[in-house]
Amino acid sequence: AFESGSLSSSRCLILIGGLTDGLLSLPYVEKLSSKLESLSKPYSLIQPLFRSSNLQYGWHTINDDIEDLKCLINYLINNRNHLKSIILMGHSTGCQDIIHYLRQDKNHSKIIQVILQGPVSDREYLSKISSTKDQLDYCFKNSKYINEWLPRYLHDPPLTIQRCLSLNQQNSIEDFFSSDLTDEQLKNIYDNIETPITWIWSKQDEYVPNDIKYHVENFVKNKLANKNNSTFILLDMNK
Repeated sequence: AFESGSLSSSRCLILIGGLTDGLLSLPYVEKLSSKLESLSKPYSLIQPLFRSSNLQYGWHTINDDIEDLKCLINYLINNRNHLKSIILMGHSTGCQDIIHYLRQDKNHSKIIQVILQGPVSDREYLSKISSTKDQLDYCFKNSKYINEWLPRYLHDPPLTIQRCLSLNQQNSIEDFFSSDLTDEQLKNIYDNIETPITWIWSKQDEYVPNDIKYHVENFVKNKLANKNNSTFILLDMNK
């Protein structure tokens, strides 16, 4: 992990990027670090490198991400006696990591806030890409071999059958933001999460198919961000 800003602070924000992201991948990282440092109660910014970072997401699972995140958080708690609080911030698929972590690990008293920037559905985005159907056909035919990679002509960089199905199947272990999830499925995902969540939604998000943009925005606002301790922020770059 790489830490910047107020290194002696008792507070930190952990920023988790999306698929293919690594250190400094997001364009706002430098400004975010400076802003956190300038607060009256400053935060440091921590950018972890998971096993799935950069182009390695294809042969790692979201459970691997949670193991890596737990390792980082436990290290901070055990080695920084002055640590008071942690904020988790996710970008795109990094948002799924955070929701999965909160569902699995109930011992996160140091985590006072979650920020989800661009919490979009990988499944809904990938469903609009023509190659996805061929990938899924291959996965279903070879589902006994979940750790095998898809042929390069179907997907490059490397992608296992297991991760391909996880990204594309409804109600999979990382399908948390799809607008066709039922109320019962949403209840199962979110009902036991008590940490305050800020949902940051962009009208111009390139990973939301144009034909469902309005529907998905309303879904996030009215179905996801209506939970206890949730806040919805809409970003419109055209205004």
